[in-house]
Amino acid sequence: MKISEVLAKLKKAPDDTKYSKRMFKEYEEGKEDQIIKQSNSRHRRDWLIIADIYHDGNYNQKFHLQNYLEFRLQDGLTKDDLFETNCYRYLRNAALILYIREVIFEESTKQLEEAFNRAKKYYENNGRVNNCPNLRK
Repeated sequence: MKISEVLAKLKKAPDDTKYSKRMFKEYEEGKEDQIIKQSNSRHRRDWLIIADIYHDGNYNQKFHLQNYLEFRLQDGLTKDDLFETNCYRYLRNAALILYIREVIFEESTKQLEEAFNRAKKYYENNGRVNNCPNLRK
């Protein structure tokens, strides 16, 4: 699938999905960001700061993916480049991967639930944020 096809699908896509939203808030960057804000640390995730500036603080995986793709396009990729080999294969963020698997690849609820549970288990066993293995299809 080309990057242009992913961008076209995103135009009609929801901001988040059940699994991506829950993963973000309970286990990944959303949870991490709350801890960082409370500690007054200055090392927040770039895309969350960009969402604060340009998206009214609306943190969702649609914005995350659109932002990621725009960065990649500004960094030399073209809309005709393949999404899977040039973008998707490098992702390790479980919330974003779950979103892509549901919205872009249109996977079944069963597949998504299994992937969510694998990521949940990884984080419950003290896995590092944005480093969840074996979620990409």
